[in-house]
Amino acid sequence: MILLALAAGSITAVAQHGISQVLLAHHQGDHATPYDLMANQPHPQPLEQIPPGEANATGSHPVEPPPGILPADAESGPGTLAEPGSARPQIRTKQGWSWKNLLPQPPSRPSASLVLTRTKEQIKTTKDPIWQLQLVDSNGTVLETLPAVAGRSYRQTVDRHVAGNKSPLPRGVYSIDRYGIARAPFSDPELGQGYWVPVVPLFSTGRSALGFHQDPSWGKLNGESGTSGCIGLENKEATAKLVDWIRHFNVTKLTVNS
Repeated sequence: MILLALAAGSITAVAQHGISQVLLAHHQGDHATPYDLMANQPHPQPLEQIPPGEANATGSHPVEPPPGILPADAESGPGTLAEPGSARPQIRTKQGWSWKNLLPQPPSRPSASLVLTRTKEQIKTTKDPIWQLQLVDSNGTVLETLPAVAGRSYRQTVDRHVAGNKSPLPRGVYSIDRYGIARAPFSDPELGQGYWVPVVPLFSTGRSALGFHQDPSWGKLNGESGTSGCIGLENKEATAKLVDWIRHFNVTKLTVNS
């Protein structure tokens, strides 16, 4: 009886999910973008910027199991009548098979990564090269794009592994330090408003203290346009969009292509 009820619940959940996706596609019509379709997939709540070990100390609530699903070690309460047929011999199953396979499974979290590429375009006033920051899903589809700057306009061709020379951050793969994300105000005005998102190179280099932040001098002829090596975004709204990408799509990797 219990197993039949669980199986029926799984079928109902799948049917409801299918209907919701059809309604979503109908509502969005031809205006649905790859980002829209991926962002509207059902998934757990976005990851918080709190290490698991600090959850109780910060007063946050632990993640609860999906409604109607009991823990694996749950037992019937006192006075509960045995289910008819419960005295039958133990049922043998194939090796590796689990009764948990009959339970409705929570949907997997959509995932994506960041790719940074320098373009041939420039900011007209300052001649800073415009870089393209792309949110790319696991199939290689570009979901959204933000313009960016990296380094100073006059330091684009020097050795990018040397600390302090204000060149763009080096080519390679970086991890995103999710727990290091911070929100303005900052003591350094050149970090702008919005968010600071640190990145860590996964290769040997002399560069450090790299990350994303707003470039408050974007397009201004004040000698401060561009960055000292970080990835500068145009405004504080762009930094908020980046943090939304990271949280919603479980982004952990940045690739600098050029």
